[in-house]
Amino acid sequence: MKILYLHPKSWGGEYAMLLRLRDLGHEVCVFEEQRDLPQGARWFSDHFLNPGDGIATFWYDPRRGAEKLATWALDRLFRRAFEGRNLVHRMWVIRAALQHFGPDVAICSDGFTYAIPASFLKRLGLAHTRLIVGYIGGDILDCPRAAYGKRRTWLTDRLIKASLAAPEVLRPVSPLLERILLRDGAQKARIHVCPSHLVVPREALLDVCSRRKAISAGLRERHGIAAEAPLVVTLSLNQQGKGLHLLARAWRKVVDAHPQARWLLCGPHNPWTESEVWPVLDAAGVRATVSATGRLAGIAVFEYFAAADLHVNPSLCEGLNMATVEAAAVGTPTITSDGAGIADWVQRYGAGAVVAAGEIEALADAIIRALDDRATLARWAQGAQTMAEEFALERIAGQLQQLLGPARP
Repeated sequence: MKILYLHPKSWGGEYAMLLRLRDLGHEVCVFEEQRDLPQGARWFSDHFLNPGDGIATFWYDPRRGAEKLATWALDRLFRRAFEGRNLVHRMWVIRAALQHFGPDVAICSDGFTYAIPASFLKRLGLAHTRLIVGYIGGDILDCPRAAYGKRRTWLTDRLIKASLAAPEVLRPVSPLLERILLRDGAQKARIHVCPSHLVVPREALLDVCSRRKAISAGLRERHGIAAEAPLVVTLSLNQQGKGLHLLARAWRKVVDAHPQARWLLCGPHNPWTESEVWPVLDAAGVRATVSATGRLAGIAVFEYFAAADLHVNPSLCEGLNMATVEAAAVGTPTITSDGAGIADWVQRYGAGAVVAAGEIEALADAIIRALDDRATLARWAQGAQTMAEEFALERIAGQLQQLLGPARP
């Protein structure tokens, strides 16, 4: 089967799926944007991210192209509702990509930037390719208090809702997003929840699990954390929506109950944490109990999860939260908020606890109870590893293949 991915760079882990589908015998190609494209407005290459990957790619520069003159008036009308993007111009170049590759199925990696123009092409009868649209969170959620998602102005709301009728398959990555789609009027029969996938090979995860004690000892020594200290980890881009300011406000109560408790705050430096997280910890007199690691990549992500007793995800709003899945893959349970799509799985598998988003006291109490009860943590850890199997690349690729439909004769 020939599969065209539209904008797979919308999620960093999508490349692993492209390679998996290629290895399963599908012909995979890509339509992707790149601003200031050196080769001009359009460029065709025989690979996507790595030379030799065999994924033919149609690159285009959204700022250039002679057809922009023809679409200028309509694009100006929709630009504000389409986050400053050129809707009609994007429809034009997507149609060109469909004509160039002639795929059996097109997959949009998110439900906004390319799904809306691709859906409108189908509604206008200008494209007939089977269309699968993924919904990952920020494409359809509207969470102003988390500075996350799409502002649902009247016209933006209409664009999103009008796009739901054309795709043959709507693929939300969590039941939370399924509920949003149903609220927006999507047909239930077209909705198939299919989560995002782990990108690290299973063998590497098993290796981390087998070295868990040694990893924990080494990282504790590196950060000056006692071997017996209860250890909590967070890992994200440390933005407002991740809710770290809520954990900062809860942390004093946690430390009062567990004076040796330590928090590893993993992820890149973000100015928001400088103004909204560290001052709270300073005022509470607990900054010394928190260590910032900076950006982590590769297997180090899983090693930091494995070193901790508990992962905490106080997110205000997000479609899934892969950090919880990554922690679960090495046996670390999570206390998450119900504002994250992963909460459904955490509850289903007993992989931790779920608290109401934004509830500081509930968050603190849940952490304290977990650190008080090692038997509960151990039980959660088992549930977490079982949960993580749901997100294995091979499993998700199998689910996605079932959604592809039949190849053309």
